[in-house]
Parts: sequence; C-alpha cells; structure tokens
Amino acid sequence: MKELTESLRQEASRLLREGVEVFIGYAAGSLQASARPFFATRPEEAAELVFNPFCVHNLVKYLVRFPDKRTAVVVKGCDGGAVSRLAEERHLDREKITVVGVPCGGMLERERVLAQLPPATRIEAVEERGNTYVLHTARGEYPFEKKANLAAKCLVCVRNNPVGVDLLLGKEAMPVADPERDPLEGVKAVEALPAGEKAAFWDRVFGRCLRCYACREVCPACSCTQCAFEQAVPGWQQGAMWVEKAKNLPDSYHYHLIRAFHVAGRCTGCAECERVCPVRIPLMLLNQKLAKEIEALFGGAPAGACGPLCAYAPDDPDQFA
Repeated sequence: MKELTESLRQEASRLLREGVEVFIGYAAGSLQASARPFFATRPEEAAELVFNPFCVHNLVKYLVRFPDKRTAVVVKGCDGGAVSRLAEERHLDREKITVVGVPCGGMLERERVLAQLPPATRIEAVEERGNTYVLHTARGEYPFEKKANLAAKCLVCVRNNPVGVDLLLGKEAMPVADPERDPLEGVKAVEALPAGEKAAFWDRVFGRCLRCYACREVCPACSCTQCAFEQAVPGWQQGAMWVEKAKNLPDSYHYHLIRAFHVAGRCTGCAECERVCPVRIPLMLLNQKLAKEIEALFGGAPAGACGPLCAYAPDDPDQFA
C-alpha cells in the first residue's frame, strides 16, 4: 500500500497547487493501529496523508463544512454514493469538489488487530498480499487473513472500487465479500423472533443509548441544518437535559426510529453510525430493514434528489386507496 499512499500524496500536492483549498484525506492516528481524518490546506501538508486498512472513516460528511471552498475528498467504494446523494439534495456544489477514489481491499477490525499485536507496537508499513494484510513493525511481520479480521461490513461489501469519481488511484481491488454470508442475516434473525422477544431485544438495545448523537453527527444522510430533535429545546437547555435524555427509553425509541425513517432510501450503507456508537447499538439493523422494505415496495431507492418516502407516483403502494 506504499505505492498507493505515495500516489495519493502526489495528487493531493498537485491539486492544492492548482487551486483546491482543502484536501480531505487520512493521516496516521495518534493511537496504535488507527488513522484519522486529515485536512490539508498547503501542498507540503500532503506528505502526511496515508491510506491503509485502518482508514475506515467516511470523509464525505466533512464536505458540508466547506460549502464555499474548492475541496477534494478521498473516498472508498462504500463512501462514494454519499457525495452523489448530498449533491442531489443540494447540500454540495459538485462542481467545486474533486472526488479522489481509492480501491479498497477491506478495513481491518481494530480490536482484533490490537488483540494480536504486542502493546505499543508501532506499525511501520502495511502490505497487501492477496487475501492477507501484513503489518510490518520493528518486532517483525504480523499477517492478518482478511476473512477472519475484516470489519463485518467489509465481508458483505461488493463496492471495493469507487465509481463516479474524478480521479481514481491505484490498481483495481479484488472483491472481499464472503459469498457464503447473507448481508441481511441479522435482519432476518430479528424478523424471525416472536413479538415479545423482538420487543425485549429492542428494549435492551435502545436502553443502552446515551443520546450522544454521534450516529447523527457522522452520518452523511443526516444533513439537516438543525435537527428535528433540537428544534423545540433552546440551546441553553440542551446540556441540562442530557442525563434525562439518556434515561428515557421512549425518547430513545423515538429518536432512533425517526432518524432511521429520515435516512430511509438515502443511507449509502457506510455503517459509520454503528462504528462510532459508544454503546454498540446495531444501528445497521434498522437501516438494512428499511432498505429491504423499500426494495420490496418500490424496487429500491429512486434516482434523483428525493427518496422514496418523499416522492409520489400514482402506482405507489397505498393501503388507504
């Protein structure tokens, strides 16, 4: 992956010299086996950019912070759809954005890597050898077979190579999806539960919610200027209500179900909401369930700015007819 990182740095430096004001990519994280979002504004800062199997963040959400600047952003295959969606909804001016695509062989699950590395081991380089990532360190090489160590979302991902980008770097990545794994396995398992067990499952799940809104903040589909859940509460009261929010199960149900409907047909499946949740709520079960129903009712999300829940057609399923 050294060649891909070098190519990324060269292109970022060139773009910053040619008029791009902010280049959004990845840099090495301060923690072991991690990466972090990085914002380069000068050509010399491009030397800090990296790309490796710890660059899990979807960087597209950061584009809305720079509406008036010429920006460039690094996207993986699972991230790219968010750019199109935000542009279709007029949150972004696509003409001001340079989308830099990077082929992705899958992201390693950080917790599994840390469990197998000696403490404080510094990763010097990452090499991709077919179905294995090899981490080079001062203490030797540590191989991680993809099927056993990739993030769960990567094992069902078929979008390893980004499309619709302005610049594509590196060689085409081979698919990493496990053909024996059903991407809707979790959804079907919950659907099969008796009503009482299903209710108890969601009570346990939402009972953990802190209402920290991390899922909302990281989600590209959560692009409202002001969230509906804060419109009725003055800013000076929001902090005082934090403890009450975290202990109110009906409100947690309300928040998560309404948010799921807001992103229905607009979720691109990046699973960032689930990754950042501090209490490990399986949020993609909701998103995948709604995607499954939209596929059954409408044949998938329609093209264009409006999702299936705000579009109308005379032949829509309508139980009130």
